[in-house]
Formats: sequence, structure tokens, C-alpha cells
Amino acid sequence: MSGRYGAVRDVDFGTLMARSFENLRLIWRQIAAYLAILVAAALLLPLVGQNLGGGAGLVAYLAGQHWLFHALLKARGMLETQRNHFLAFIGLALVLIFPIIFGLGLFILPGLFLVARWIAAPAFVVARGLGVFAAAGGSWVAVRGNTTKVAGAVMLLFVIVSFVSTVISAIGSTVDGPEIYRGVRSIEMVAAHFLPLALLGL
Repeated sequence: MSGRYGAVRDVDFGTLMARSFENLRLIWRQIAAYLAILVAAALLLPLVGQNLGGGAGLVAYLAGQHWLFHALLKARGMLETQRNHFLAFIGLALVLIFPIIFGLGLFILPGLFLVARWIAAPAFVVARGLGVFAAAGGSWVAVRGNTTKVAGAVMLLFVIVSFVSTVISAIGSTVDGPEIYRGVRSIEMVAAHFLPLALLGL
């Protein structure tokens, strides 16, 4: 970080990855609870004719992500405010998702660059209560000098998560479950949350 956000620190790739996995270990109980709720929803919602998608699903997903960020930042002693900033968290997601998707559509690299530069934005919202654009700007400054390494970490985590998700989906496709779950792709819906969880550590 630099300026009002702290001093920029140069980190090597190995340290970056090690710290990422360490962060996830710090909140493994919360992550386990998050996944348990997700699996329960994937199993129960089809029984009432619902799925994990739609606006309600998005809000629930963002609520879970906000809770996990809060837990991690608290464990790291980085919370500077105890107030809830969920609305700003939602606003940040809505503002950043469109340029990222657009960038990923442009041969992936522009989107990957944006993901790397904005990776810390949610933490600035939760930890400091910054607004959408202040948080995005803070992350942009904080990652400067380490963009390539952060982008490389994002790609590596994407490859790891893709492999795990493929294996889980393949196993799930071999199981002949109840008729009500056929075509719902509950396993794929749960697996879709693995990458955001992995990126949380960064």
C-alpha cells in the first residue's frame, strides 16, 4: 500500500501464495460453515422448486463473502471499524463486475489485470468502511508493483480450483441421485463458489 493506504511492499510469489493459504487456514471453521450452508441449500432448495441462482442467491452469496472477509480481517487484527458495510460491499461487487467481465472477454488478460488490481477492494470496504470508489482506488494503489505476481496467483488458484471442481463434478455425475436433482446441477453450483473462496486468501 502507499499514501493514505500505507507503504507499498514488494512480495515474492512464494510468500504471496503461502500467505494466501495461511489466511484460509485462519478461518477454516467459517469456510466449513459457509460450505455446509451452501450444500444444505443445494440439497433443500430443489425440494421446494428453487435453486441457488437469482437475485436472492446473489445477495446470499455476497452476505456470505462479507461475513468471511470480516472474520479474516478480525483474525488478522486489521478491522478499523466495527460497523457493518454490507451495502457498500454489494455496491462494490456491482460496480467492479462489469469491467472485469468485459476485460476477461478481451483475450482474458485485461480482465485478469483488473482482478489483480482490485483484489483488495472488498477488504478496504470491510476493514475501513471505505466507499466503492475509494476502496477500488485503495486496492489499485496497494497492489501496484505486485500486479504480475498477484495475477499469477489468481491464475494458479484458478487452475487448482478448476481441477478440483472437475473431479467433484465427474464424481457427482456418476451418482444416480433422486429424480428431483437431475438437471439442477447442484454440485456445479456449489463448486462455482470454490474460486471466490480461494481468492479470499489473497
